[in-house]
Amino acid sequence: MSSESSIQRLGSCLCRQIRFTVLGKPYSCAVCHCINCKKSGGSAFSTSAFFTPDKIILTAGQELLRKYDDTDTTSGNTLTRLFCANCGSPLFMSSPAKTEEIAVSLDAVENHAWVPHRETRPDARCPWVTIHQDGA
Repeated sequence: MSSESSIQRLGSCLCRQIRFTVLGKPYSCAVCHCINCKKSGGSAFSTSAFFTPDKIILTAGQELLRKYDDTDTTSGNTLTRLFCANCGSPLFMSSPAKTEEIAVSLDAVENHAWVPHRETRPDARCPWVTIHQDGA
């Protein structure tokens, strides 16, 4: 039986031209309701899994990764958003202020059962969104 830390999960963008592997489980998962995350993902919120950089291996499509340096953030820190140039899927986020972590778009990772355990900017949550908090 393998431990959770040795499990590898595949991830990709929508067109599957960018592919990656994540090692183990994230140390945190979160939902963000800020306007920038809403706009970048085209949804009511974003969901992210947080890993240390050494746990993410890009396996295909590096030439298709594009970056947008989001400087108009609530925190005031620049957030680098990486996405696919072909299909536009948001994939990764990082910050020069937190070099020890990379946020991976949660649903870009296949076959996971990770549940977000925290919210960022709940004051900006759409009134029709309810986040289930089961303590798991």
